[in-house]
Amino acid sequence: MKLKTGSKETDEEASNSEKETKDNENMPKTSRPVKRTTKRSIEIGWIHKEDSEAKEVRAKQGGGTRKVVMDISGGYNEILKEGKNLFFPNGISSKGHESDFTFDVWDFKQNPFTDHVSIAAIYNTVKLAKLRFYIATQPKPHSDEDASTYDSEDKCDDLILQGQNEIIEVSDSQSLSLVSSCSAEDQVSRPHPGTTDGSTATNHSVNTDFPVLSESSFLLPEVLQEDVVLLQNYVLVSDNPYISDPEITFGPQPDAEFDLNDTLIYEVETPDHTTQAKMITIHYSNSFNDMIEAFSDPDTLTRPLVVKRILPDKKEEAGVGSGVLRDVLSAFWLDFYDRCTLGTTIKVPFIRHDFKAETWKAIGRIFVRGYQGCHYLPIKLAPAFVEEMLFGAVYSDLTESFLQFVSCQDREILKQALQDFSSVEMDDLVETLDNYECRRRISADNLPTILTEIAHKELVQKPMFVIDCWREITTPNITLNYEKLTQMYADLKATTKKVLKLLKFPSDMTAKQKEVEHHLRRYIRELDEEELSKFLRFCTGSNLIVSDCLTVEFTVMSDFTRRPIARTCGMFLELSDYYESFPVFRAEFNDVLKSNVWVMDIV
Repeated sequence: MKLKTGSKETDEEASNSEKETKDNENMPKTSRPVKRTTKRSIEIGWIHKEDSEAKEVRAKQGGGTRKVVMDISGGYNEILKEGKNLFFPNGISSKGHESDFTFDVWDFKQNPFTDHVSIAAIYNTVKLAKLRFYIATQPKPHSDEDASTYDSEDKCDDLILQGQNEIIEVSDSQSLSLVSSCSAEDQVSRPHPGTTDGSTATNHSVNTDFPVLSESSFLLPEVLQEDVVLLQNYVLVSDNPYISDPEITFGPQPDAEFDLNDTLIYEVETPDHTTQAKMITIHYSNSFNDMIEAFSDPDTLTRPLVVKRILPDKKEEAGVGSGVLRDVLSAFWLDFYDRCTLGTTIKVPFIRHDFKAETWKAIGRIFVRGYQGCHYLPIKLAPAFVEEMLFGAVYSDLTESFLQFVSCQDREILKQALQDFSSVEMDDLVETLDNYECRRRISADNLPTILTEIAHKELVQKPMFVIDCWREITTPNITLNYEKLTQMYADLKATTKKVLKLLKFPSDMTAKQKEVEHHLRRYIRELDEEELSKFLRFCTGSNLIVSDCLTVEFTVMSDFTRRPIARTCGMFLELSDYYESFPVFRAEFNDVLKSNVWVMDIV
């Protein structure tokens, strides 16, 4: 009876709810006008293509990324006009005049942008928060006639000054010669432009130590900077009004009063352009903080670096060179993953209350210096995070990156839900998504969309402060596109196959040396991913593949002194030419890799 009563009351409540719903639907609704946005903020960059190579022009060269507000109904022509106004003010840029180039507009993927598509259509299609376009320039090809003219000018070794009756030739040896013969009539002096009484300026009216060339009317050619034209033993008396200048006179002036000391040659002090190296000191026990403190100085990006490392026993490490810098960078990023990031296989930085903007910018300089000096990128950082920093947009698969970001248990649950939603335990799925603050009801249809939204929040939105700090440092110093970045991620990752291909052995080996070669190859094949990174770091200084060769050499060692020796600057690995067995080889190499401190004592 209680069940029936409860059921009856439930039916009555449901009917009352339906009546209220119908009454609400019959009530008049007040509508509010929807305000449509007619303008959106976009980013415009400049890519210059020359010799089949396209590069983004940096800000210090007149390029960079500019943010503008444009009408969403605009398209190709409006973007091109705005780009020319930004990068070619008054028609001039750092690359030349706009008439020397052909122009095009590229989209955010650096593909040609069609002229019949509007900005609004692209926003509605790609669903990005902000779009980026590029003004693409390319030098106009020269015609055959122009090319022949340029070739003939390049072949000229002499500078020809042509007058009305003679040609004066100035060669590279700085000698002056008359090509045409001067007639007797030409030697008669003509009226000097400075006389008003009709008198003539004869040869003896000037210093007779120099012969006078009359009627030397010529137009001066364009002389490039630092070119010197030396006229020896001649004084040119010209009556051409086009080259007259009240500030410039040729020959001595009888009425002029001047101090001969003013005519002494001015010796220009040549500045010293040699850049001094910057010394940074890193302690083994505090390398993370020492690196941040050292790279707080912006000069670390413009000056050569010399790394001095202090061992735990307070002694200075003897090793110097590029191998030390690679080892210091590898140690820093391994500490950074542990102290400043979240995630498992891939990681993203999280906001720390003790890290201000200047601290994050210092880490951004370490990122740039590693890329510029050692071809090193911290590839454990999520691709979506790095893409947002470098390109202002995410091109990789967010869901795939998020599955590598979560724990192994959460990854299995989410993969199972994506493949067969009905087979997953709903409580486990809800608990997993609740860890990332999911606020929507889950179904098989909306799960992929929910995962993409959560992935963007975790990988891009949360570390946005770090992205902004790093972007300020990386934008002027790193020029990469999405394809190159993806290729670098793949090339730098260490795998067993890649490491085995790096090995280079002597061409003539003994039987014992060939046996050691077999031990080394077998040892590498047994290493897991973490141990393989340690092996690379021991041999090259970097836990990533930054070289295309690792040379192996053999030497005679006793049982007491036998151990692997690596020279990281030159990528050399020195091994003993004899081991009793593979287990002995493996044990001795494992002892080296498990050591916490590798002392670099080879200068």
